[in-house]
Amino acid sequence: MKNKLIIIGTGLFAIIICYIAGSNTLGGIEYKSKQHIVAQTEEVCQESADFCTHLPLVIIDTNNQDIPGVAKDGSTILTNISIIDNQNSGNHKEDAPTLETKANIHYRGNSSMYFDKKGYLLKFVDAEGDENKLKVMGMEKNDEWVLHGPFLDKTLMRNYLWYHIASEIMDSAPNSRFCELIVDGKYQGLYVMIEAPTRGEKARMPISKYKNDRPYTSYIVKLDKKDKDETNDIYPFTKYSYNNQMNLEVVYPGKSKLTPEILKFIEKDFSKFEKSLYSYDYRSEKYGYQSYIDVDSFINYYIINEFTLNFDAGNMSTYLYKDAKGKLNMYVWDFNSANDYYDKPMKIDDFQFQWNVWYYMLMKDEKFTNRIISRYRYLRKHSLNEEYLLNYIDEIISYLGSAISRNYEVWGYSFNEEEDIIEPSERNVRSYDEAISQLKENIILRGNFLDKNIETIKQYSHESKVKKFNH
Repeated sequence: MKNKLIIIGTGLFAIIICYIAGSNTLGGIEYKSKQHIVAQTEEVCQESADFCTHLPLVIIDTNNQDIPGVAKDGSTILTNISIIDNQNSGNHKEDAPTLETKANIHYRGNSSMYFDKKGYLLKFVDAEGDENKLKVMGMEKNDEWVLHGPFLDKTLMRNYLWYHIASEIMDSAPNSRFCELIVDGKYQGLYVMIEAPTRGEKARMPISKYKNDRPYTSYIVKLDKKDKDETNDIYPFTKYSYNNQMNLEVVYPGKSKLTPEILKFIEKDFSKFEKSLYSYDYRSEKYGYQSYIDVDSFINYYIINEFTLNFDAGNMSTYLYKDAKGKLNMYVWDFNSANDYYDKPMKIDDFQFQWNVWYYMLMKDEKFTNRIISRYRYLRKHSLNEEYLLNYIDEIISYLGSAISRNYEVWGYSFNEEEDIIEPSERNVRSYDEAISQLKENIILRGNFLDKNIETIKQYSHESKVKKFNH
């Protein structure tokens, strides 16, 4: 009987471990889509003489049109999209598509817009031109997708890696899959298909749909550089008070549904949060920021972006969403230049996030900083554990296999000195192995610094005679 209990107990333990490996238990979404773990390997292509990949293959046919985007005027072209994603064999250009649709497409990105290897925004449409929500590579239905082409990031994996890690610790992280891309018959290399930051019942921003007859709505806003189109911009309290130098635009509802009344509602609603944050009641349970935001969301967002030195976050490419009946949540986005591969060096032995617009006041509250410290200590034993992260990277490399060399057959010149993007020149890596070593070393050094110094963020909420906010 005792032996049977031991066997049963061991079996239950194994089931639990398998569940943890396949999903999340750290406070994030149930994330069952670790492509590099569960997808087929390149062994499926061993007997193929023609082009073959174990990754999903995306084929874009523009009908010989020029893809717009550099002008940033919102223009698109209508294209044909085919995705070949065989489940039991390799993927070849001649295979029958798993998915076919029309899509409006344009180049996307800020600085990456001008890289040789372009990123794309795809909006699937049906024959009538209406939105066409489809499952892609096993991801939930959506009609908007980003095709991210790693170019600055020579590891090819920063976005995939940190989106997956973020999904283990918080609800708000996009789903993503590696793939290879062909545009008008020309191979373009390794890409990452990513859910665009849009709403949906099963998407990463699970907010209710806008209804025309209501004076209020769920919404998504984006903090970023100012662009030419100001029709969906709002000017909340921090803009008025000069505490925010960036631009805040409404992403959802879309422009076609964004009436002046709804735009004003969102501006006023978002300002309620900011006014509570910058008031003397900012710590009050009744009147303070806790009434308006999901505090855990803001804490997890801080940790993953501070850990990765991703200091564009909180200033640019920064998304927040709010259900009409819920609170504001942060949404992780864009780790392309994280881990000190930004155009200017990022100090490993420094903190930066405390100066960002909302965190400047959030970290005046010692309860908030203490929760950051406690959460960080916990995550370092789990998703941000050094051994776990380094092994995660190795698993991704093993999964990508020959797709890495195929990518650099096209884009290998980007390692050359005359193609340097970041400064100074010696910070640019010269090979894929060197890129991986740089990423790993940065993770190790950054983790060691935070382990020793995370407690010092209390200084930003320390009481003093010269502090202009009450305690």
